[in-house]
Amino acid sequence: MDTCLVPPGEIRVTTGGSLCLETHLGSCVGVSLSDRNARVGGLVHIVLPKGSKEKEDLFPARYASTSIPFLLAEMVRHGASRENIVAEIAGGALILTNQKLSVDLNIGRRNSDMAQEILAREGIPVINKVIGGNLGRVLRLESDSGKTEIGYTGGKTGRGGPPVKAHKIDLEKFTRKIENLKPVPSNARRVISMIEISSGYTFRDLENHVTKDQAICANILRMCNSAKPGFRHMVQNMESAASLIGLDTLKDMVLAASACKLYDESLKGYSTEEGDLSRHSICCAMVAGVIARKKGLENPGLFFTAGLLHDIGKVILDQYAFENFNLVMDRVFNEARTFLEAENEILGYNHAQIGGIMAMEWGLPQVFVEAISFHHMPEEALENPDVVSVVHIANIICSMFGAGSGSSVLAGPPHQHALSTIDLQPEDVDTIIDQLPDVISELEVV
Repeated sequence: MDTCLVPPGEIRVTTGGSLCLETHLGSCVGVSLSDRNARVGGLVHIVLPKGSKEKEDLFPARYASTSIPFLLAEMVRHGASRENIVAEIAGGALILTNQKLSVDLNIGRRNSDMAQEILAREGIPVINKVIGGNLGRVLRLESDSGKTEIGYTGGKTGRGGPPVKAHKIDLEKFTRKIENLKPVPSNARRVISMIEISSGYTFRDLENHVTKDQAICANILRMCNSAKPGFRHMVQNMESAASLIGLDTLKDMVLAASACKLYDESLKGYSTEEGDLSRHSICCAMVAGVIARKKGLENPGLFFTAGLLHDIGKVILDQYAFENFNLVMDRVFNEARTFLEAENEILGYNHAQIGGIMAMEWGLPQVFVEAISFHHMPEEALENPDVVSVVHIANIICSMFGAGSGSSVLAGPPHQHALSTIDLQPEDVDTIIDQLPDVISELEVV
């Protein structure tokens, strides 16, 4: 059966045939509607409970207040009968427990409450709902049967099979092994250091490094020629790309294209599929840039790069300690541990610490060492607290959307220290989340 992924803020309608609609959810809410008699089904991925009148008119599928009536109308147009339509709901996970902010920032509860209110108003019975909690979910709707399946992101692994003895990481041996496991392309490392350390770089400096890697060049030209930028003419070389999109944007594209190689493999320990970690990291980079611009922070490109690199520890840790991850996942799902706590207990270290060690070994700038090392503990950052705080929050926001983060999705609420450091208010969060569908849609061209 073919699978059609429904992105955040969009709907899909099917009329029989062999197709499975699927969407990945964090704080967002997925609603599946089906008329099994007419063999018409539909699925919507709701981002926010409601928006401004202008936004709801432009993006009706993005908000609970308008998406459900919109989906109902589309299903009726395709032959469904309102009297036979039933609904199932999933998602709405909780990511915040921070005192006075929790009421305003509990996007999951607000989404699920509004979705249920609209369904009740429309007279559509809800026959199943799996909402709340603190784990990501997957919602699937089979077009032929109208059957809906709700599961956890990454699946509940770690049950069954023979017990495995945990072997904690030997840090000295691990550090030596880094020399043989350098997943960051050398050209990408040079670009990162050149751009973030020196303010006097030119397009020619950047081009000299980029043109040495045909795959990165191809990715950049593909991104430039995607539908999003809306250029009139095809971009055929790096010089044209730089003149059309600017050097800073080109730099971000270089790093994003490099990350496609860095995060290209599936990470079995982290229950991610091929390309998931790439999408999550690039999403985090884009959201970090959005937050930096929203708060008027200097050099948004620096935040983009830090977001792009924050999870590099997962790449090498997955290779080094794969055999122990069933024990990690068992603690996550069965003993109510966060993913970071379970990594520490089973492996002796977590992916953030290992990533920081890697970054130091490769000689990356200190700002990135801190962003990688402390993206789950922003209060520990001493030299670059604003960058670390932004990456911390961006990582959690992307996880809210189930943006390719696997079983570690929704690992915990954002730290109050990070929110205070950049003075992030509830209305800021809603504005950022409202831009997420556009951000995530751009990942399809990376």
